[in-house]
Amino acid sequence: MTARQTDIVIIGGGLGGLTLAALLGQAGLVIAVVDPHKPAPFKKTENTGRTVALMQASVNILKSTGIWKSLEPLSTPMEMMRIIDDSDARKEPIEIEFPASDIGMEQFSYNIPNGHLRAALYERIEKLKNVNFIESTFSDYAVDGGGIVVNLEDGATIKARLLVGADGRNSAVREFSGIQSTVKKYDQSAITCLINHSRSHNNTSTEFHRMNGPMALVPLPGNQSSVVWVEKTKTADALTRLKKQEFQQALQDKTNNVLGGITLEHGPECWPLCTIKAKAITAQRVALIAEAAHVMSPITAQGLNLSLRDVATLAESIIDAARLGVDIGSGNVLKAYEKRRHIDIETRVFGVDTMNKIVSTDLLGLKRLRRAGLKSLDTLSPLKTLAMQIGLAPQIDESRLAKGEKL
Repeated sequence: MTARQTDIVIIGGGLGGLTLAALLGQAGLVIAVVDPHKPAPFKKTENTGRTVALMQASVNILKSTGIWKSLEPLSTPMEMMRIIDDSDARKEPIEIEFPASDIGMEQFSYNIPNGHLRAALYERIEKLKNVNFIESTFSDYAVDGGGIVVNLEDGATIKARLLVGADGRNSAVREFSGIQSTVKKYDQSAITCLINHSRSHNNTSTEFHRMNGPMALVPLPGNQSSVVWVEKTKTADALTRLKKQEFQQALQDKTNNVLGGITLEHGPECWPLCTIKAKAITAQRVALIAEAAHVMSPITAQGLNLSLRDVATLAESIIDAARLGVDIGSGNVLKAYEKRRHIDIETRVFGVDTMNKIVSTDLLGLKRLRRAGLKSLDTLSPLKTLAMQIGLAPQIDESRLAKGEKL
């Protein structure tokens, strides 16, 4: 079988891999995206309650792919963030609101259904003649002189200058390349679902802090919200086995009636939580992005935003090298990518892991410290402003795309 020749092979057709393919394809590079599952058509995609909260930097990156106009009607601006700590049944809940307007912004982020985002990205790359989506599975690879030879399980072979692992938390590319990773399991699972509710969410995201994990109610168009409900894994498994009416009532009880009466529109779905961090994000002619490089708890909604910053930085590094006539898979290009991403990845993964521990703790001392901290934020305006700014995308080595500039 004759080997297909491309510039870059991207293993994984998720949100990170497809965004990278669109950006690089628009710049004229020949791209092969390998994934066993093609997304459903955009118009036939169903909202399951799995959504992503995209900060402005991420929106800027997606705008560069040309898909934002189709997504905007499905998105909801999150103009207010509300935290309610009711972890101590003996005391009154602590409630604090963070308006985006306090730091001069119209909204912190936009909440968008995962499925529609992936479908829009796929439809974008379908229009690019130099980007090919291959329904297959990665097998292995070999570095061959000035390039890399990628083998697929269906027997196909692709020659390229660079291999990108965008194949998720159980990345076969990461494993085959010999890149080690640290894994931390939490004995927690996240339940997601889509709900209707009788009260308006007023473009406010509400997060409850409780002993076994947080619960977030994230606004969607109309009187709908997506739910991310973190519980101990045993409890989460039991909840997802309940009959629809029983699960709906359990969810109603947990929402403290902040959205009024609720009905279940879709779900629930459930998956275990963990932290995974690759000890390196490059190897010879290999780069990792998104969940192949880092996996975090959904608390603070940092995951995809961090992933898209990987994508933007790698795209910029590759295009800059190509314009200079430099080998896009060379060690110098990959080292520059890794160096630029190091601080952002390290600080975000550590920060989210620490936040998850603080929010989910049943230790009395930490619980009191958390509640005291929330009270302080509510009374000290400078501290509250700082907390909101830290929660947004960092200014460290922000890519051109993240700033809304051209690639």
